[in-house]
Amino acid sequence: MAEGEAFAGRHWEVIRKDGAHWLLDPQGKPFFSKGVNFIDPGRESTRSREKLDYYWGNFFPSLDDWRRHTARQLVEWGFNTRGGWSDVSPGLDMPLMVEIDLGRLARFHWFDPFDPGMEAQVTDWAEKLTAPYRNDPRLIGYFSDNEVGWWNSALFKWFMSKGWDNHTKRMLWGLLREQYHDDWSRLTADWAVPGKVQGFEDLKQADIELKLRPGGQGIRVVDGFMARVAGHYYELMYRAIRGAHPGALVLGDRLPLYYHQDAVLAIGDNVDVISTNYNVDVSDGWVAPYYFEGLQRLSTKPVLVTEFFFAAMENRSGNRNETARSKHPKPGHLMTVQTQEERAAGVASTMRRFARFPNVIGAHWFQYRDQPFGGRADGEDYNMGLIDHSNRPYDEVTSAFQAANAEIDLIRAQVARTGASTPSGILSPGTAEAAVEGKTVVHRAASPPNVSDQSLRDWDKDRSRITHVQAPEPYVPFGDLHLAWAPEGLYLATIANTYVDPGFLAYEGEWPESEAFQIHVAVEAGHKVHRQTIYMLPSPDPDQPDGFNVKPRMVLSRPGQPAETVPAAGRVQRLHRSLPHMHVEAFLPAETLGLPSLRAGMELRLNIVTVNYFREFSMSWPGRVSLDQAADPELMKTVVLKN
Repeated sequence: MAEGEAFAGRHWEVIRKDGAHWLLDPQGKPFFSKGVNFIDPGRESTRSREKLDYYWGNFFPSLDDWRRHTARQLVEWGFNTRGGWSDVSPGLDMPLMVEIDLGRLARFHWFDPFDPGMEAQVTDWAEKLTAPYRNDPRLIGYFSDNEVGWWNSALFKWFMSKGWDNHTKRMLWGLLREQYHDDWSRLTADWAVPGKVQGFEDLKQADIELKLRPGGQGIRVVDGFMARVAGHYYELMYRAIRGAHPGALVLGDRLPLYYHQDAVLAIGDNVDVISTNYNVDVSDGWVAPYYFEGLQRLSTKPVLVTEFFFAAMENRSGNRNETARSKHPKPGHLMTVQTQEERAAGVASTMRRFARFPNVIGAHWFQYRDQPFGGRADGEDYNMGLIDHSNRPYDEVTSAFQAANAEIDLIRAQVARTGASTPSGILSPGTAEAAVEGKTVVHRAASPPNVSDQSLRDWDKDRSRITHVQAPEPYVPFGDLHLAWAPEGLYLATIANTYVDPGFLAYEGEWPESEAFQIHVAVEAGHKVHRQTIYMLPSPDPDQPDGFNVKPRMVLSRPGQPAETVPAAGRVQRLHRSLPHMHVEAFLPAETLGLPSLRAGMELRLNIVTVNYFREFSMSWPGRVSLDQAADPELMKTVVLKN
């Protein structure tokens, strides 16, 4: 019996069993989706004729031959799913997930989501878009959109600029009145308003621009508005897809390498799966646990990694690994390494780490073939393929996938037995949070991390990660913290997500420290508190892709002395990754902690508090400590320095 016949009349499901989530295939078997995006035969073009792009006709007598060969090849490498934008022909006899651009085509985004006719519009489009797949027994489900993102300030600014005929603008106007209890003075305490705007009635006009005041709480209103729009989106998409194709899974909207916590909270039960694309955090394949542990705490839904990738500068297709054809090319902003061997090692590590998160039900590689020489239509020009333009596999990478994919079921079985949510499967005595008599252990760095090398590869990240970082309810930590020590001082790293539009803040001159992404480390020594603060300050830079740069500032506060700004070089660096990634590495010399040096067995009392832009979210360790409490010795945690 063919696979398609076996699936006929039955549907895919998602289940949670023994603490781990799974897809369940139509035969009732647990299934971890190991997919590939853009399993695509290519098109004949000038570039394909010159072997600068992939085209099936250069290598196979027919499309059917290409499909049979490609299906055998992918199965041999351990894959079991056609991911987004793949050939949907039955000739590729593999389970299928389809991205349908439902919200975009129904003009939900950036038009008028709360138009009374929007539901009918979404419903009509769902019927059209699902029609080709409703009788395909291989279909798992639908992605409603791809990487639309929930960019809070962008949404707020866009709809504030609309006229009164826009229903979403009206909803936003009502939200502002509700939030500020019809008190204009309360609103202007949070917002800088144009001179022509004197009250709520004036906000009905088009082309209104409000900016956040430093020290205000306007970002709460922005996030509340975004959450209402996101909640409305997920509700309409779910209802429309479920109505058009009742047996298909609703797979979410492929979050763009980042998620906003209020948007995730707004999803509720209106997806079967939360899908997210993911840019791997470190070139050694490290996947920051906060990202998936956070989704597990914010939602009961399983998570599918719908896109991850590695590119290498050494490749056979001539890819430059940049986004060109734009005013500001972005070299290497997606995970890029030097060699195919490094690429293969990263792939293997990443795939195994994804499988160790109990809420992750699959991971899809982007993509089957290298992007065209010189870049695709939008300029993205990356060596992301399993094969090159000449139909030759990158053997190092495909062998790495073959080995890692073969281990996935064993890893998932271990996860189900332990119910573990840590990246290594269980919390072992080697992790930073292991305790000695109730005191947290911080391990000595095998070799001191280099705080000038633009890399976190030299960290033993499993060992140095601090667990049990906390955030105010209902939120979760927006990053991970890592700590290590050496005789000369403490080393700190954070891997976090944050987003900022500098133009959304009303300020002159330098960016206000109060509104910056900031890390506060307070250490008690000799009954005195020494405090160090790292501020990540946006500054205009027309040569940067986003029009601004982010530079670190380190400030020391010693007992009885005024605060002192110290040179950042050799003390703190921001890794050059585009926002929303915020990766920071710092060295805190022992003398700035009030100590001549550090040694094994020494005990320190400390707090770490991290706040993102506009004070939108905060997280702290060891407990829920506010920024005002960061230097309170009574709230500090005792740590033991251990070799």
